[in-house]
Amino acid sequence: MKKFYTIIIVSFMMIMFIARSAFAEPIKWQMITCWIPSMAVSESDKRFAKSVYELSGGRLQITVNSAGTIVPALSVFDAVSRGVAEIGSDSPAYWSGKNSAFDLLGSFPTALSQYDVFNWYFHSGGHDLYNYMYGKYNMLYFITSVAPMGSGIRSRQPIRTLADFRGKKLRMSGKAQGYILQKLGAAQLMMAGGDIYQALQMGTIDGAEFSCPSIDWSLGLGDVTKYNIGPGWNQPATVFGIMINRDAWYKLPSDLKRIVEFAANDNMIYMSSYYEAKNGAALSLFRDKGTETYRLSPRDMKQLEDWSWEYIVVEAQRNEDYDKVATSIVQYLKDFRVTRTSEEPFAHGRNPAVVPRLPHLVGR
Repeated sequence: MKKFYTIIIVSFMMIMFIARSAFAEPIKWQMITCWIPSMAVSESDKRFAKSVYELSGGRLQITVNSAGTIVPALSVFDAVSRGVAEIGSDSPAYWSGKNSAFDLLGSFPTALSQYDVFNWYFHSGGHDLYNYMYGKYNMLYFITSVAPMGSGIRSRQPIRTLADFRGKKLRMSGKAQGYILQKLGAAQLMMAGGDIYQALQMGTIDGAEFSCPSIDWSLGLGDVTKYNIGPGWNQPATVFGIMINRDAWYKLPSDLKRIVEFAANDNMIYMSSYYEAKNGAALSLFRDKGTETYRLSPRDMKQLEDWSWEYIVVEAQRNEDYDKVATSIVQYLKDFRVTRTSEEPFAHGRNPAVVPRLPHLVGR
């Protein structure tokens, strides 16, 4: 009889627990983003929010607000840091003005390819470095997609060689990229992705980069540019992700934290391949629009790499955080050389011709 009553009591407690979970008020988060609705990147945010909703059974509901709805695109970082919104989506290079190390976490000239980012993030310390940097501002971070190599420059006038960059006003993100543009005699203009179309249309800029062809097409760049110079040396891959206010994160039950992490990783796999899978169709659409495409010579590419490594060494000496992230990335590139070479001609990514002589690198 005692055993029978014990079973009844345990069963009752389980029923009450399930009932409380079923009727508990859902947790509602606001996501603010750097993207306008027409941009393909915004699909990543919507998919992530939908996955979290479904996996949590509706217990965590994330409302996606496009750029300008709650705060402007370039105010997303500060708003999430202060807790104005619980979560925000970005590309880390947007915040290089706060700390130059964010440049490395978004994209860096002639460095990590799309698949390299996966390797480095999951297995070579990248994940911890994102949280180290965003943690300085009361946030943590998950990558939700990695776009493949950028298109290079889409311009209103033809650019065929490095010499043709001189005198051009170009939208290009990143401090290292700006350093290289200065070497080329070009002017760097920074602006949010949603402002690029109008700037090109009005002639405020001569050309722009944003991301890979499928994302560029979603921005309407086929309507306001006629020329394209590649490859995308300025961003061999572009990281997009979510920053989460640390106070909001700590209030989540442990199972919902795991769901957020799982949804982010799932999104990273799906959306990264989505962008690349759509590139072929986008390239055809650009061609049908009459876009003329040029490609930099190997000699020009080697010069761009030399300037990239020149900048990374100088900045690493100025900023300890930058040195920390740069050393991790370049160490990965060095360590992966043997594997990448063994996989030729089927390797994903590339080996730099040389690597910068950062003081904390290990091995040859």
